Amino acid sequence: MLSELLQFDPPAPEQRHLPCSCGHTANYLEMRSKPILTAVGRAQCVRPYYLCAHCHRGQFPADVELDIENTELSPSVRRMLAAVGQDAPFEHGREQIKLLAGLNRGTARIMGAVGVLRLRRAIRFALGSGIRSG
Repeated sequence: MLSELLQFDPPAPEQRHLPCSCGHTANYLEMRSKPILTAVGRAQCVRPYYLCAHCHRGQFPADVELDIENTELSPSVRRMLAAVGQDAPFEHGREQIKLLAGLNRGTARIMGAVGVLRLRRAIRFALGSGIRSG
């Protein structure tokens, strides 16, 4: 059921071109699949893939929209991993995640998610406090 909700349609003809960060245009190439781990289980996301012929940079606008760019973990799973990993030793946190959500993630995955979220929180705190880096 969840995978069905994550099936995007190919773009309409007028949506087959996107600006690329290099200043050229990325063109729709094909639909691609990506596995996603969500709080309710595994799913497949099929979404449009765009490629810039000039710089060869690929884009998945749906990944940005769903907040799954460069990760196979849904935002809810990343929040769970961070919350459990932040409040408990990593091995205990892994067991809690497995028990609560049936998710079997390794200690390294929990540490990575916690580290990223702690870094983001520190950056937001610094910027909100008027402290600027650089």
